[in-house]
Amino acid sequence: MAWSLLIHRGVSDVTKRFMRVSVSGMVATAVDVVALILLVELLRSHVTIAAFLAAALGGVTNFLINKYWAFADDAPLELRQVTIYALVSLVTAAFTAAAIHILAVLIGIPYLFAKAIAAALVFLLWTYPAQARLVFPDASAAAAGDSLPELALDSID
Repeated sequence: MAWSLLIHRGVSDVTKRFMRVSVSGMVATAVDVVALILLVELLRSHVTIAAFLAAALGGVTNFLINKYWAFADDAPLELRQVTIYALVSLVTAAFTAAAIHILAVLIGIPYLFAKAIAAALVFLLWTYPAQARLVFPDASAAAAGDSLPELALDSID
């Protein structure tokens, strides 16, 4: 009850949506990791194939939770939206890999810490704003007129 009051009082719609997208990402990551472990340990799948399948399952999970809960997008599922989501995900992967390379390889931060830092930065600066503006623009109409940087800044209020 107190949590519900905290969420609904004085918190902008953009911030609420940002928090829901964050939860969606955590759930999708859990699905990814659990699927990876099950595929490798129980089904004895090759780790590379298992990692791809687990990541794909996590991506589908993330898309569906974002579409129907985080962004409350009740429009019919369209190939265009799925394609844009896939492209945003590919760019996210590239930005994350580049950031991890800089942090872990060039600077020398342990790779798991580099992964956590990179994931947070890429989420704030690219993934969330891109999903709000490109993948789920109709559901983000309340923030119409905001630029990608403004959406990112609004999300960390």
